[in-house]
Parts: sequence; C-alpha cells; structure tokens
Amino acid sequence: MSSCVLITGATGLVGRGLATHFAGRGYRVALTARDSGRLESLAAEIGAAAWQSSDLADAASLKRLVEHLDAASASPDVLINNAADVTSKPLLDTALDEIDHLLRVNVIGALQLTRLIAPSMISRGNGTIVNISSLAGFKPNRAQTVYSVSKSAVNAMSEALRAELGPRGIHCVNVALMGVGDGPGRVSMDVVARRIARAINDREPDVFFYWRTKWLMRLYGALPALMRR
Repeated sequence: MSSCVLITGATGLVGRGLATHFAGRGYRVALTARDSGRLESLAAEIGAAAWQSSDLADAASLKRLVEHLDAASASPDVLINNAADVTSKPLLDTALDEIDHLLRVNVIGALQLTRLIAPSMISRGNGTIVNISSLAGFKPNRAQTVYSVSKSAVNAMSEALRAELGPRGIHCVNVALMGVGDGPGRVSMDVVARRIARAINDREPDVFFYWRTKWLMRLYGALPALMRR
C-alpha cells in the first residue's frame, strides 16, 4: 500500500497545492481544514483517502480527526503541519484573543496533532513530520511580531522533534516558506511542492528555496545584532 500523507490547512493555497502534488504522484492523501464544504470538494477532486474538518485550536477536534483517520485506515506516514493563522500585525495592534488563537493554531495545535500521530509512526518504525515555518521565524519582522514568535517556535519544534524522535526512526523537515506565487521574490507552488517532496524522500532536515536565503538566515541566527538593523 502506498504511503499516506496528512495535510492540515488543506484548502488554502499551499495545502491545496501539496494535496494535488502528492495525489498526482500516487500517494494516499488525507485532508483536514476548517471549511468542510471546500474540503469535501477538494477530497472529491483528488480522490482523497480520507478527509475530515478540524480546528487546530481545539484539542478535542484533533482527537476526533485522528480517530477518523484510524477508522479509515489512513493513519499517516507523513504529517504536513501546514495550517496556520497568518495574522500579521505589530504586537500593540494585536488583540489578546488574536494572540491566543495564533499561538494555539501555529504552535500548540501543531504540537498536539504531532503528539497524537507520532505513536503510530513509532510503532511502524518510520514516518516523517513536515513543519511549515517561515522566514519570519528566522528574522522576526516588526510588523509581524506574534506571527514571527510563532514561527520561531515552529523552528524550535522541528529541532526538538529531531532530537527526540529521530533515534526512533521519525524524520523531521522544517520548511522556511516564503512568498508563494509568481513574480520577483516569490516561489511557485510547483517548486514548493517538489522541494518538500524531495526533502521527504531524501530525508533532508530543512528546506530553503534559495541558497542565499539559507545562509542569510543562518547568519542572522549567528549574529542577531544584524536583525536590529
């Protein structure tokens, strides 16, 4: 039986692109997102192995999702933590409930879903967790304070999962996503999907879309004073 890939946030631009890519290459694809109507339509379009609406801000919803996947024999070999709240504001313009929701979806929800799915991967002795981060997680943006914090946490999550789960056969990929689309400084969805697929197959630890971006982000990490310029 072919590998099963679970994609969260499946009805967004990136999620839909990944779903189409993996389904077109023979993977069994499981889908989840909040909008059940759009999700059902996408599932029919690609012939999804399973789908169910869920909310990453709600732990009970995630438990129901995993139970549904198990019942549908669609326990994922690959989990792509793609869903995100992309609210982008300075901290002082961000309401308290917006901070709470953004961190619950981008960090807590991703951790909780990974916690629910990782045991089945461990029992099989293999699996891959793909965390969709952002350049804002490497170089915080003053106009995206809470979002930058959340994506920095995703970077740390990937490193911690490698340390904990790597010895148990679980591979973790961290994706430094940048603007997706056409035009200068943007990356096409086709390139995004192909690079993530390659990282899964070749067991690469991270994905950057330009070599200069990778080394610039590493430089910011080594010399944080550069970020204040």
